[in-house]
Amino acid sequence: MRLVSLRPDGARHRTWLHAEPGRFGGWWIPPGTPVLDEGGTWSSPYPVAALAWPRAWFQVFVLLKTDSTDYYVNICTPPCLGADVVWIDLDLDVRVEGGRVWVADEDEFQARSQVYPPAWRTAAQQAVETVQDAAKFGAHPFRPSFADALRAEWALRSRPGGMVFG
Repeated sequence: MRLVSLRPDGARHRTWLHAEPGRFGGWWIPPGTPVLDEGGTWSSPYPVAALAWPRAWFQVFVLLKTDSTDYYVNICTPPCLGADVVWIDLDLDVRVEGGRVWVADEDEFQARSQVYPPAWRTAAQQAVETVQDAAKFGAHPFRPSFADALRAEWALRSRPGGMVFG
């Protein structure tokens, strides 16, 4: 399956070419998985757990780096779950790195948000507040124990002859 992020006009924004179901309710993006975006192709050197919920106006990438866990949260429409997981990116991102929480790409949101339906603008701003609060208070999925469980699942999954979930 693929994870597909679209612009509000339907143009492709970013596509993760391979994602595997995880036991945690989301998808694994293995290290080295090609990601296509407007700037070309890139990949992550570490495993990434992707989480999305049917009614949430955000999705969370848990970046399982060797020496830390960071989070990249896309503010977006709720996903369409099918053969691929598809959402519309609303430009805003919440970053959580080294215990610091901040909003990125507010300028992009301001520049483009006038073409969004008013309900999308409101939902995006509410989603930012929800995510910031969850990250600051260590709520799921920002809880360290959840990241530890993800690391353990990835270790089992990636071990030769290891278990494959999904």
